[in-house]
Amino acid sequence: MLHLATGTVIRVLERQTGMQVLEVKLSRQEAGSLQTQKAISFAREEYSPGDNLLLNTTALQLQLGTGGFHLVVGKSAGEVDCDVAPSEWGHIMKMRYSPWQLAVDAVEEQASPFHELFLQADLTLEGTPVLIGELHSLLPPAVLALKEKHPQLRIVYVMPDAASLPIAFSQHVRQLSRAGHLTATVTTGHAWGGNREAVTIHSGLLAARHVEKVDVILCMLGPGVAGTGTAYGFSGVQLAEVIHAVSALGGTPFFIPRISFADQRSRHYGISHHTTAILGRFALAPTIVTLPVLGDERDCLIEQQAQAIANSSAKHVLVRGKAPASERLKALEQRHGLSFSTMGRSWEVDCVPFQTAVLAADMVGKSMQSGKLAANGEPRLPVSSGTLEALGLYLTRNEEQP
Repeated sequence: MLHLATGTVIRVLERQTGMQVLEVKLSRQEAGSLQTQKAISFAREEYSPGDNLLLNTTALQLQLGTGGFHLVVGKSAGEVDCDVAPSEWGHIMKMRYSPWQLAVDAVEEQASPFHELFLQADLTLEGTPVLIGELHSLLPPAVLALKEKHPQLRIVYVMPDAASLPIAFSQHVRQLSRAGHLTATVTTGHAWGGNREAVTIHSGLLAARHVEKVDVILCMLGPGVAGTGTAYGFSGVQLAEVIHAVSALGGTPFFIPRISFADQRSRHYGISHHTTAILGRFALAPTIVTLPVLGDERDCLIEQQAQAIANSSAKHVLVRGKAPASERLKALEQRHGLSFSTMGRSWEVDCVPFQTAVLAADMVGKSMQSGKLAANGEPRLPVSSGTLEALGLYLTRNEEQP
C-alpha cells in the first residue's frame, strides 16, 4: 500500500533543523477522523496557511506507531522549480529511483574533499570503540553516561539505514547535538541528513574516525524499527553487518543486548530473541556483550538465555557488571531534557534496557582507561580477538558486583 491524499496547511506547529511539523486538513475527511492532523516535512522550504500539499498517509491508514504523523511529499499546486535539499558537491543518490531520491555530499565520492582519504586501501578504525545497539531509545543514556564520566570525549553517532531514513526524525539526536554531547552524526546507506553522508556502513565508520577524529562511535538503528515476530524479519539483523564491519576495519565492538522484564511477550522477556538471533547466529565475528547483574532471580534467566550467545561460533566475550542505580538514570534523564522511554514504556516502568545501555557505556569508558585503547587523538592499534578477550578479563576484574 502507498496511500496518498491532498491536504491544506493550517499552520506551522514546529520548526527544527531538517524537519517541520505542520497542522493540516485533509481534502477528504474519513468518518470519525480528526478535523486537523499533523504532518512532517523534511524539505527545506517555507509553508504558509492555505498551501496545498500532497501527503503520504499510509502509516496512519495502517494505524502504525509513527507518532500520528502524515508525511509531506510536496506542494501540489502551482509551478514548482526549487531545490528542497541542497547539497554542495553531491552526486551520490540516496533512496535511489524512488520519487524522493536526493543527491547528498558523500564523504567518499570523487568531488569530496575527503576522497583522497578513502583511496587508502589499508584505512582502519585504529581500535576505536564502537557501541552497537538495536533500540534508538537507548542512544541518550549511553551518550550521557559516557559524557558524565569522560566529558572530553568526541562522540559520533553513525546511523544505519534499517529503520528511519531521515535522521531529522530523531528528537534524541537533535537534543544531544544541540547540547554538544554529540560531536557529529553520519548517515549511511540510504539513511540521510547527518552532518556527514556515507555510501556504506564501512565508510561511515571510517568517516567518524578519520574525518571527525572521534574517540567513541555509537552505532544504533534510527527510530521506527520493523519486526515480524520471527528471528529473520526484523531491522536489528543489520547489526550483524555492523559487527562484521567494525571487526574487519580494526575497531573494538561493544554490543548492548536488548533486555526487558516489562515486555510480556515471551520472545522479548529477558534477553530478546532479536539479540540472541543477532549474536547467536548471524554475527560471525566476536563482540564484547555487556550483561547487567540485577541481584535477584532475574539474573538466572539472563544467564540461561545468554548461553545461546556464549555458545556462538563467533566466540563473543560476555562481561557482567552491577546494574546502574535508578537514581543515576533519573539524573541522566534530567540532564537530557527529554523522557527516557522505550516501546512506549518509561524507564521507571522498564528500567533494565536503560541500565544495560548505561552499563555498556561505562564498560566502553573503562576499556579506554585500560591502556589498550587510547583516547584524545593518541595512536591506536587495530584490535584482535585476543585483545577483546583481554579487555573482557580486565573489565570483569574491575567491575563492581552487587
